Amino acid sequence: MTTWQVESTGAPSDLRTPAASEVPLKWAHDALTGEPRYIHDSEVVDRQCSCTCPACQLGLTPVMAGQPLRVRPTAHFRHPAGSQKDACTLVAARLAATHLLSENGFIELPRRVMSRTATGFSGQGYEVWVEEPAERRAVSGARLLDRATAELTLDDGRKLLVDLTGRREPTSEFDGQAVVTIFLSDPELANLSPAEIRARLRILPDIHWCAHWNDRALAAKGDAAASQAACDALDNWSAEDEADFRAHLSPDIDEDIARNLRRETLLHREVKAILEREQRIATPGLDVTVTRDPPDEFCGDWESDTLRMTWLTAQRTLELDDVRLERRLGRIVPDVIGNLGGRQIYTEGITDTRVNDGFEEEIEDTYSLSWPLTLLVEVTVTHGIDEEKRQRIRELNLPTLEIDLSQLGGRITLENLRDLIVNQTVGKRWVHHPIFPIKRRQINAALDEHPVTLRYRERLIELRRPRWLAMPVSHWARHYLDAVTAFHDANVRIRRAQRHHQGDGPKPKLLDTESDAWAQIVEAAEALSAHGLPGAADPIMLDEAGLIARLLSIQRNTGVGYDVKSGYQVLNAIMQSGKDNKRWDTLYGFAVKSYGLEAHFSAEQTRKYEIWRQTLKAKVDANDEAYVRPATFDAVLSVLFPDMAKRINKGYGRLPDQGSPH
Repeated sequence: MTTWQVESTGAPSDLRTPAASEVPLKWAHDALTGEPRYIHDSEVVDRQCSCTCPACQLGLTPVMAGQPLRVRPTAHFRHPAGSQKDACTLVAARLAATHLLSENGFIELPRRVMSRTATGFSGQGYEVWVEEPAERRAVSGARLLDRATAELTLDDGRKLLVDLTGRREPTSEFDGQAVVTIFLSDPELANLSPAEIRARLRILPDIHWCAHWNDRALAAKGDAAASQAACDALDNWSAEDEADFRAHLSPDIDEDIARNLRRETLLHREVKAILEREQRIATPGLDVTVTRDPPDEFCGDWESDTLRMTWLTAQRTLELDDVRLERRLGRIVPDVIGNLGGRQIYTEGITDTRVNDGFEEEIEDTYSLSWPLTLLVEVTVTHGIDEEKRQRIRELNLPTLEIDLSQLGGRITLENLRDLIVNQTVGKRWVHHPIFPIKRRQINAALDEHPVTLRYRERLIELRRPRWLAMPVSHWARHYLDAVTAFHDANVRIRRAQRHHQGDGPKPKLLDTESDAWAQIVEAAEALSAHGLPGAADPIMLDEAGLIARLLSIQRNTGVGYDVKSGYQVLNAIMQSGKDNKRWDTLYGFAVKSYGLEAHFSAEQTRKYEIWRQTLKAKVDANDEAYVRPATFDAVLSVLFPDMAKRINKGYGRLPDQGSPH
């Protein structure tokens, strides 16, 4: 989980040192006491001691001892003839330096610096540096352990190994042994007097730690600090959290997936905690944009204006209570579910209209739209919301806000996250809002009436009229009824599939006005209009409970747009409709007679129908406005349902001031 390193450098590479064979040996060991002896020490001059080489342990002979002024040759210790002595001068130099370190009385130990790194869930490393302070310690004793290592005894009893090569690498063994490395390998030291060495040691070469007495504790301190740094960056958690996470994790899950799940789980938990604590969240404004491009037929030979209408609202901060984490709602488990505090929220916005990106007008809403009282929050870290989940969210039809933390880049701290959730809208977007489809319908309706759209429609009619008129009206009437039947029956099957839907797959989606099936209806309606029969595209005609679906159900004695098996079941729904839906009832009465639906009634059904028919007749005869129809669709209905034409054209049940449609 962690790695560490220690400040270290090798010996200076540009320092020129003389070859050992060029430097006379002026330091040796006292053969009896092991103490360092300098060539001009009185014990050596007076021949009161025997000396040995500190490297090869051979006996040495003093030459010109006590004659410090002699230069060529100079005083030195001589090895026995024929002995190999290449390393002896270096070892003697280190012996001299070690002896003088002890005589110097103290050593300046540098600070011990160590780096530790914790790896977060994201794979990001979090490095921290910990240190033991520098200290000056008295030296109570020193000895040369081997050719390259000295041991110093400090005044507090601790032992310090000193590598004299300056090249020893740091160790990761936390065994409590302190080791420093220092470059004291210049053979020239062996040629210096004690006074000269003392002067040299006043400015020691850089000392570097290879190991410290407190390395284990220092590493533990660094590990804790690095782990905390990862936690502060919301990229790690405690051992208790990890144990709880593992308890709910599949044992064979891929480790990369598990790492992503850890970070997502942590962020979900922190977002919920922030929302619970702060009880508010900044949200971006709502916006809906609809663009109308010119029809393909206009390419290159007519005006080609592009319409764009955008409805938008200001950013707002929502007050929350009762924040819940990852509770199933319908077919999804939102990351966070928040209640909007029981306070009804209303939204007003402005609608901006542009033609070819040029500003045309801006209109403020004249009425407000209300919000549901539940807010869903999705926190995405590595993967966004896919289309399947988006569809499930739309099915719930609740305001759903996505907070995409992957857009932020780099590290994020808990305070950064709190500020983002509470005060900022960066990385936030509305995945769905119940107001969106409402405003989209309103914008489309407004665009349908825009002068540019009307010009397009007129031009399209001109371009398509020859083809429409080339076919008889009966062709388009048949095509229209077939298209309406196909559209509504498809949606009946889709609704049935939605009711019986199981599993986590997406529910089938209803056909809408953007579908190819609807386009077939619209074209046939426009062709009928070109033949002088307008109104076939009106919602009153085409809604799932509109005139066409109901008349077809009676004509065919089966549900069209209704998930029922008989015409009477549709008629029963008509008979039970409220007073506001009675103006077209005379048409349904005509259809029952024209297509002989009564022959399929039971006695009880006949009785109910007769009561309804007599009530209808009485209301029409009394000229009740709720029961008489405008002549708007009489002409087109007479062509679509020719068996009803005679009854329609008689004008019974039509507003008295409106004549025959023909």
